[in-house]
Amino acid sequence: MKKTIYIAMIVLTAALFFGCSDDDKSPTKPEPETILKVTVQDKADSSAVINSNVVVYEAETNQSVIRDLTDNEGAVYFKLDEGNYYLEVTAQGYDPSPAPNVTPVPFYVTPKDTTEQIRRLYPNGLTAIGYIEGNVVPAENNVLIIAENSADQSRYSGITGPDGYFVLYNLPYGTYDIEAFKAGFKQTAAVSGDINAGAVSDSVSVNIEVYAGSSISGSTSFIAGAVAKPTDIVLRDRKTLDVIPGLSVSTDSTNSYTIDNIPDGDFSIWASLKNDDNVIDPDWLFKNPGGLDLTFPADNGTVLDFTLTGAIVQNSPTNPADSIYAFMADSIVPTFVWTKISSYASVKQWIIEVRDINGNRIWGGFEQNGTVNHAFIGAAVTSVEFDFDGSASSALIPGEIYQWSIWADDDTAPGIQTLLSSSEDLRGLFQVPEPEVKK
Repeated sequence: MKKTIYIAMIVLTAALFFGCSDDDKSPTKPEPETILKVTVQDKADSSAVINSNVVVYEAETNQSVIRDLTDNEGAVYFKLDEGNYYLEVTAQGYDPSPAPNVTPVPFYVTPKDTTEQIRRLYPNGLTAIGYIEGNVVPAENNVLIIAENSADQSRYSGITGPDGYFVLYNLPYGTYDIEAFKAGFKQTAAVSGDINAGAVSDSVSVNIEVYAGSSISGSTSFIAGAVAKPTDIVLRDRKTLDVIPGLSVSTDSTNSYTIDNIPDGDFSIWASLKNDDNVIDPDWLFKNPGGLDLTFPADNGTVLDFTLTGAIVQNSPTNPADSIYAFMADSIVPTFVWTKISSYASVKQWIIEVRDINGNRIWGGFEQNGTVNHAFIGAAVTSVEFDFDGSASSALIPGEIYQWSIWADDDTAPGIQTLLSSSEDLRGLFQVPEPEVKK
């Protein structure tokens, strides 16, 4: 009897041991993923915008890293690494985000968490429009695609994702010449697309190949408070102002630069987009529109020098110079504060502009004819409240991100006389806080 009990105890102990060794262990909890969720909504009614083309870029490199279309909920999810990114979002029947010719607002993707970004697109009210989609062959990431209307030479742009796919929405009916641009590549054959009332979309293939291309070189000089340091130099499409992928370099220790592998085409060259305390002379730009235009291969070997001036320092609300995160303003009607430029004693007025995250002007700024779009701000002033003159097109929306820019002019006469300096392209980012709830 004792022997039987002893054997039974051994069997029970073994069963408990082997049964618990694996099955009763708590399953390993999976590591949370780093996810970017992008939701695209109609600005008017917050409804989902389906089939929006969302391209994600690394903020520091301007390189597209992933692309996809939104689902029936207007959402799309991306697995990413921690870091700084920005978006380009397009959809049929809507204005793009950001607006053309406007620097995108970057954001930070938090590691091991879901970072959410919402883009609210403005319906454009356009009729008689279609779209052209396609692929570059072989598949190549970050190729700039431009469709030029054969009738009026208007240009529309998009970018390929890592899969080589692109889509250009909101094209007026017509025939388009399709061009592909990236450093070190050239298009091997002409491509065209056609859209009309009977066929509102067209699919194309654009063949490209490796190409040595052209080059340009030059140097930078520094005046009126500019800090002598390495400067970024880029080539952009003349009409769309898109930076041609791969055509961005930094000056060396002698303040010289060289850009190689330039594809054939018509471009504009630009200096100092990054936060480096310097800006390209804004008065020269204002008075010489098109002065930085180049055509390759005709301008191959051109030597072009730049003069840079010290940037106006934005104090608040703004992201720091070494950061691209929007700063939380202290009010839903923020006060913009800046520092008067000691290098420019002749400043007579300031010009301010505020844009939303889509790049749409909300308040201020100026026109190419010199008209300033807000009331006069004298030289002695170093801060103003948003929309102090009541001329803004809309109020700022709590939770939304905006950017403000500022220029200095040397005359009190109406309009612009001589633009002495400006703020930097990637500063002045701020977010509007939610209003305080009174208890």
